[in-house]
Amino acid sequence: MKWRLLAALLSLTIVVLAVQDIPLIQYLRTVETERIITALERDSFVIAGGSEETLETSTPEGIEFVQRTITRYGNESGARVIVLDVNGVAIADSDSLDTVGMSFASRPEIAEALSGAVSIGRRFSNTVNQELLYVAVPILNGPQTVGAVRITFPASVVEEAVDQRLRGISFIAGITLLASALVAVLLALGITRRLSNLRNVTEEFTKGNYAVRAEINSGAPEIRSLARSFNTMADQLDKLISQQKAFAGDASHQLRTPLTALHLRLERATEMLETDPAGAAERIEAAMVEADRLQRLVEGLLALSRSENTDQTARTKCDAAQIARERFENWEALASEQGVSIVLNVPESAAIFAIPGALEQVIDNFIDNALEVVPTNSTIKVEITSDSELTKISVIDEGPGIPEADIAKAFNRFWRARSDTHGSGLGLAIIDRLVIASGGRAELVNLSPHGLSADAYFPSA
Repeated sequence: MKWRLLAALLSLTIVVLAVQDIPLIQYLRTVETERIITALERDSFVIAGGSEETLETSTPEGIEFVQRTITRYGNESGARVIVLDVNGVAIADSDSLDTVGMSFASRPEIAEALSGAVSIGRRFSNTVNQELLYVAVPILNGPQTVGAVRITFPASVVEEAVDQRLRGISFIAGITLLASALVAVLLALGITRRLSNLRNVTEEFTKGNYAVRAEINSGAPEIRSLARSFNTMADQLDKLISQQKAFAGDASHQLRTPLTALHLRLERATEMLETDPAGAAERIEAAMVEADRLQRLVEGLLALSRSENTDQTARTKCDAAQIARERFENWEALASEQGVSIVLNVPESAAIFAIPGALEQVIDNFIDNALEVVPTNSTIKVEITSDSELTKISVIDEGPGIPEADIAKAFNRFWRARSDTHGSGLGLAIIDRLVIASGGRAELVNLSPHGLSADAYFPSA
């Protein structure tokens, strides 16, 4: 990835330089050509003005003056200057006197200048075997054309001037490309190094080191966001793995005792079938009790496992008062059979946020636990109180309560207030997980002189 990123950045720089410099080079070529032609046209008119009197009088002194003037100009500028009379015959040549007296009337630019027009252009000269820029202007005496001046200039000089500018641009482009390469290397190394660090953290996590986390305080915002996402995923996986390990450990620990008891009772019943059928029947009945206990324990473990996976379940709005009235109707008959009355004290409505089914399980579990411990002719109250932030659902009994030393661990897995109950010790742990997943909390409070208030707090809607 590092080299691909470096190549992409350098390619972008090259494209930008090409888009910028190619039109610039063409522009410089055009500007340089126009500059030279403008200078040649200006100089042609100056020379034409100085040669007009000589062509009118045609004296040897005048012709010699013109020859000296154009020779000096040719030596300084590198151009060739020819002064011609009205017939197109050369009277002076800056390059050679051998052409003096020769006719140039057949040259198109000369013919155009002798007709009174300015001729500017570019053509290949077979005489000097190179491309030439030329300017031919008439020599005027009033409205009458008395001759012409032609200045030719090698086109290679223009190319050389452009090439010199191009070398400067190329040098700057090279420095720019080098600087871009340096920046691209630093940028690519910075990005790929952090990605490599994230890859190393990922590989370390897959090897079983669930405590490792990615660095989130450095790098580009996208890299930090990716690192935060990885850490969130790692936290979730670590939590799930810990829950699975705890579940497996708790299940194996809690299932071992009833399975062992079940095995021993069945084994003993088998031995007693022939000698003591009545004793064998008792052992089988005891084994059935252990099987029921085992079934309740497995169901409790499965319910606990489901409750621990509710963190991502969406909370919904529900009416706690309506649910409390439904659960009251469900438990009222059973409580009456045990000589216990249930009193409902709830408002007309109490909107809360909770995961689906959480409040029903909370009320059912609290009432079920209360029925296990309250004496006959006692009362269980179901109350709801609300404020702007939390709604409290309470199940208040008149039982013996819980020792204060055990209050803190009452929501732990497999904790039971009494060893002679048939519960699995998972009910309160399940309630705690459901209430927390709903955004609230659960707690137990001993009352004076006796009794217990089992409270669950849910976010008010």
